[in-house]
Amino acid sequence: MKRYYRSIAQVLLLATVAFLLIRFFPIVIQMTEAAALGIRAFWWMILVFALGGWLIWVLRKRNSG
Repeated sequence: MKRYYRSIAQVLLLATVAFLLIRFFPIVIQMTEAAALGIRAFWWMILVFALGGWLIWVLRKRNSG
């Protein structure tokens, strides 16, 4: 089997397995959605802390002299 056809077969098999899991286990969708929302909140928290650190650094630099 050529590499091209093998890769297409693997992608189709993966898509089929994912579809079957979603059809038979609806909790998979809920878990995926919860994980995505959790990651989004995590990155917003990191952004807020980074902006706060940058603001502290800028204010300290301006007021040091």
